[in-house]
Amino acid sequence: MDCTDAILETPAAAYELLLKSVVAIPLSHYLAVALFCFAVVLYNFLEFHFLQDLLTGFRGGPIFLTYNASSEIYHGVVSKCRTLHGRYLVTPWLSSPHFQTSFLNFFGRPPVFTYRRQMFHACDGGTFALDWLLHSDVSGVAVQNDTDLAKDDATPIVIMIPGLTSDSNSPYMKHLVFGTAKNGWNVVVSNHRGLGGVSITVKYLGEDGENVPIAGAAAVCSPWDLLIGSRFISRKLIQKLYDRALTIGLQGYAQLHETRYTRLANWEGIVKSRTVRDFDTHATCLVGEYETVDTYYRRCSSTAFIGRVSVPLLCISALDDPVCTREAIPWDECRANKNIVLATSLHGGHLAFFEGITGSRLWWVRAVNEFLGVLLSSPYMHKQNKAESVGPHSPAMQTSIDQGPYLNVADGMVAAMGNEHTDGEETSEDHNQTDQTVPVTDNHVFGGRKTHCATNDAQTSRDDAGSKGPGIVRRCLHQLSRQSNKSIWLLAYIAIMSSWPVVGVALRYLYRRKVMKGLPGSGLK
Repeated sequence: MDCTDAILETPAAAYELLLKSVVAIPLSHYLAVALFCFAVVLYNFLEFHFLQDLLTGFRGGPIFLTYNASSEIYHGVVSKCRTLHGRYLVTPWLSSPHFQTSFLNFFGRPPVFTYRRQMFHACDGGTFALDWLLHSDVSGVAVQNDTDLAKDDATPIVIMIPGLTSDSNSPYMKHLVFGTAKNGWNVVVSNHRGLGGVSITVKYLGEDGENVPIAGAAAVCSPWDLLIGSRFISRKLIQKLYDRALTIGLQGYAQLHETRYTRLANWEGIVKSRTVRDFDTHATCLVGEYETVDTYYRRCSSTAFIGRVSVPLLCISALDDPVCTREAIPWDECRANKNIVLATSLHGGHLAFFEGITGSRLWWVRAVNEFLGVLLSSPYMHKQNKAESVGPHSPAMQTSIDQGPYLNVADGMVAAMGNEHTDGEETSEDHNQTDQTVPVTDNHVFGGRKTHCATNDAQTSRDDAGSKGPGIVRRCLHQLSRQSNKSIWLLAYIAIMSSWPVVGVALRYLYRRKVMKGLPGSGLK
């Protein structure tokens, strides 16, 4: 009988032998096995892809472009962007969407520079800051005045709007601002006023359609559908960590305006909020007067407005974005709109896209700058089209007589008014062109710009002052000289018909006085 037969006859001896074997294994071997198992779990939990990159020779992944087959924006602009037709390789030691996103926020290595701050006073009494970085600030070109922005600066302008709980000092914003300014643009960051809520970039473009005073735009890591995003961010443990981090950021913004939120919202609920949805329940819905949180999410999502975007728009999203899920990307809507090109990559995280061995650059910054540069030199920049409202009194619904000049009685003066504006009056289109800063166009920037309300008040006061005395007569004559012959005859006809009863009474009165004076004894009463 050998040793094997003895072990089979006595199971207790077998267990005893196994225990001795286990004890005989060094403790360091167990630690190594435990560390390996932990690494495997962590590798999958944090969605690392280092091994995949290694097996592919660190060639990176392709950029997938979604666009309409007849899109002029793609064929005329995006097709010339080498960055969007290349490959994106993640920084090897940041080969995880969570590592990229976290590294961007805590160790983003943003460039060092100083903004020029301009305070803007809105019509409703609110105040928000515009932070400028000019091309001359980063190119080494000396400027005459360091405090004001030159009126004769013809450098094109780019407006940047930070995301949720972000401002001009966020690392990813400073990367984009500095890179764009280096490429020949004047950059202005519009900081959220108090608590900004959700980024308005894409939804704003769809709301106003052709009326948007913007020549081109880019949206990076957009949430697209807030309802889907809300459910995604509360699904897994790792997403719940992001949810909690965003909630803390929102609570920090709310604390800056505690007095107002105490009056308008449920402050106790805001303080106790553990998720973004809780915060929206106690703050956003009450301030915005939404029935439910889902109602707010549905109405404020940008997906429903994608079809109305008339501006050349580049959208960039990462399929492994841990905050804005790929499930919300409107693939079909983007493909149906000829003005939109959607660029997606396998990796990149949320607003990260680190590249290079040192991780000092962001791929999407390079892609956006190239897109804007090609767009600026192309004939496909959007031009604002002032759409007229279609109503019972709108010019589009009126006849030629209705659109002609009409009689306006004011302060005892009868003035001829028409559809055109006089030289002394400022048209709404001209006012928008001088008071608004339009991205990707040759607009001029200057310091101390007045607000829209202040400009309107000043214009009103000038009109009121000029309406007394001979000024209004000159305007009437000037207006008449600009009308067509048909309009002048129409005005004469209306004036004669409307004044004939008065003329008849006056002539009858003068005739009676003359007749009475000619009668004998008419002077005796």
